[in-house]
Amino acid sequence: MTVETECVEYKESTTELEDAVLALSAMLNKNGYGKVIFGAKNDGTLVGQDIGKDTLKTISQHIQNFVEPRVIPTIEVTELEKGKGAITVAVSGLNRPYAYKNNIYIRSGEENKKVPITELRQMFQSYSDLLKDTVAFRQDLTFNGLVGRLRAKGLHVNDDRKLYDNYELMRIDGKFNIQAELLSDQNKVPLTAVVFDGTDRTAISIRKDFSGRNLFDELEQVQMFAESMNENRVVMEGLVRKETQQFEMDAFREAWVNACAHNTWTLGIPPTVQFFSDRVEIISNGSIPYIQTTEEFFNGRSMPINESLMRIFIAAGISEHTGHGVPVIVREYGREAFEITGGTVKVTLRYRFERNGSMVQHSLKDKNPETAKILQYLSINPECTLSELSEIVGIKRGTLGKIIIKLQQEGVLAREGSKRSGSWKVMQNNNASEPKNGDA
Repeated sequence: MTVETECVEYKESTTELEDAVLALSAMLNKNGYGKVIFGAKNDGTLVGQDIGKDTLKTISQHIQNFVEPRVIPTIEVTELEKGKGAITVAVSGLNRPYAYKNNIYIRSGEENKKVPITELRQMFQSYSDLLKDTVAFRQDLTFNGLVGRLRAKGLHVNDDRKLYDNYELMRIDGKFNIQAELLSDQNKVPLTAVVFDGTDRTAISIRKDFSGRNLFDELEQVQMFAESMNENRVVMEGLVRKETQQFEMDAFREAWVNACAHNTWTLGIPPTVQFFSDRVEIISNGSIPYIQTTEEFFNGRSMPINESLMRIFIAAGISEHTGHGVPVIVREYGREAFEITGGTVKVTLRYRFERNGSMVQHSLKDKNPETAKILQYLSINPECTLSELSEIVGIKRGTLGKIIIKLQQEGVLAREGSKRSGSWKVMQNNNASEPKNGDA
């Protein structure tokens, strides 16, 4: 036998029936299953107990009379010496939360803790999947993007009722839910990446909203933006060329996918990515599930907030249901990378070296904010086209072209290579002795 766990408790006899059934209700609330063994010591050693003709009936009736919602136990007897036996009582169910004698308990290790009234709302939210229960604002939805992703993974799907039912995009009343709206071609919820000047939120350098696409497309657009922001530094160690990323991209991806998968979307606040001169922050709204301990979270135990959405993340190849994301981040940045409150989860990835972009901004402090923003972005994304830059900085294409030509004439900006395949170079020194001419 083994020691007591979150799913197993030992009792020497059925004289402890009330404590045993209370423990079963707590196990149901934590894991959806549990068992109690009567006739066993705390270390799991079987000693047996007397079993009368009504013993098993008494156990079954006590569970059915005092546990709500009702559960039907499985009861087995293991015969021991001298006419005694051990009784194993197992229960399972996902209709949580379960109450014992009108009180709700949660299993934590080997303890059964009563849930305070002030925490019941949070507990109920952990069990409910509001994304699939809440009706969408729009009902004229299509899913071409989602279907394409699922087909790319070898799944035979179409934009039809079978898709809606299999991936829980539609409520029982035939209306699309919020989950469907997020994954639709008509999704209006933007994902935002913001670049700040310096280490605080005083001045915004770049704000990029990714919208008008399904959640998976927008998620990947933000990820590509982060990749463009992630500078590399090359160091020669002897004859070996060593390249170091400013921040670990694998850790960023895990944090960002988790933020999108576990965000409390029903609040109407999407997750965001914020870049500073010394760090990048990934912020999602909500918190870890009520039934999950902090230790379980850091050890990678997977308890998705949005269970049905997570299933689609996995089917589309966006995520894996392995729980390895948090350990990946902890391995690179430690537990201190996480800040978990009752309302948000923030992951902070500290830079390994200073941003070149911030040094360019410093050398251009006499430029107006509009020009500084252009140079800041081109220093980070030298292959950016003027059309892309126009959208990002919010300046009309014609006006932007004139600014670019002026910067080239001033020797602040240079074009290397052809118009079609070349790149931009932001000069670190404003006071160039000779202006450089070139076409935008």
